[in-house]
Amino acid sequence: MKILIADDNGVTRALLEKQAIRWGYDPVLVRNGTEAWSVLQQDDAPRLAILDWQMPGLDGIEVCKRIKQSPTHPFTYVVLLTGRDAEEDMVCGLEAGADDYLTKPVQPAILRGRLMAGQRIVEVVPPKEWTKPHVSGYEVKQLLGKGAYATVWSATHLESSKQVALKIIRVDLATDDVFGRFAREIHLMQQMDHPNIAHIFDSKINQEIGYYAMELIDGSSLDKYVRDHHPKAGRILTLVSQVADALQHAHEQGIIHRDLKPSNIMVNAKGVPKLVDFGLAKSLFQGDSQIDPAQTLDGSAVGTPLFMAPEQARGQNKSLDGRTDVYALGIVLYLLCVRRHPHNVNPKDCWETIQEIARGRARPPREVKPDFDPELEKIIMKALAHDPGARYQSAGAFADTLRAFVRKRCVVKPQTTPEQN
Repeated sequence: MKILIADDNGVTRALLEKQAIRWGYDPVLVRNGTEAWSVLQQDDAPRLAILDWQMPGLDGIEVCKRIKQSPTHPFTYVVLLTGRDAEEDMVCGLEAGADDYLTKPVQPAILRGRLMAGQRIVEVVPPKEWTKPHVSGYEVKQLLGKGAYATVWSATHLESSKQVALKIIRVDLATDDVFGRFAREIHLMQQMDHPNIAHIFDSKINQEIGYYAMELIDGSSLDKYVRDHHPKAGRILTLVSQVADALQHAHEQGIIHRDLKPSNIMVNAKGVPKLVDFGLAKSLFQGDSQIDPAQTLDGSAVGTPLFMAPEQARGQNKSLDGRTDVYALGIVLYLLCVRRHPHNVNPKDCWETIQEIARGRARPPREVKPDFDPELEKIIMKALAHDPGARYQSAGAFADTLRAFVRKRCVVKPQTTPEQN
């Protein structure tokens, strides 16, 4: 079996090549992430990959993300090999979709064992796409997306003819923690009923299958919606206020999202935003005796680094509350309005980004765009206050402030639905 070895260190590359040949693999060697991604685009590309984290061009994290987030890329078992041994780095690597994470210097016997496990998995996964699953009561149609442990499919509920999105966990790849997180995601989503939160219709989880069916959103992510439709400022603020309403509803049920970002906000064909993916959500009503499977030990940063609040980046997970989501939504609004991140971050370096947000200062929009509206800047900067006590104390208050600004400054045209065309 072919194996891709991507490392910019020639000595490491040569040692890995020698070991791979000894273990019966056919190594393909590259010196950087750009070359690695090019090889992985070829027909009959290796489906086992060892990626060094820090490489010129694309780093290993970025290559891993591209592999795992592409709905058309064949399943590839990825081992991240790096000198970064902090717990936060491991979390970042695994959240990027890596199937394994080993720190240098790695013992050959350990690496061989991990590769053998990866090979067994690769050999049962079809080379071109994830097998179309059979789910009783549904006609599964088209693959919409896939991650390391789950796929999302469009499907029809046979009894009602309702079109749904089916999120299905890979039983053969899932660990107990993944099962626990998936079950918990289902439980939390079932508690919510709001027009701006994707509704869950049905679910099942056992040792043979795990899935849930939610409304199929005919649209795109919030950032893509803005790129494609070029809405005016008032429309953007209205969309964000509706997301804040959804967060307020979740918070009233004792649920914080913890992973709010544009890709987790879908906008349907009628222009209605829908909050999705509560996989990292946390219940504020959870008893101390319950274990949160979403890696929430204090000191471990949970979420997407670019959209973390400072207390989240510091790993202060026990103190997170609705104001953490307010900060994340403030970053989303800042990006949509300013086209820059409020922090001086390096999107290709997970740990550097986390450190910057943990201790850094959010830049006022007028430092980037001098003509930015000062009143809107004040609203955004309150959402991005470093101290949670200085932020909006609820997502609802943030929503109300945005709506008041829109009424005062902006004219928002009503959305035209397909039925009105």
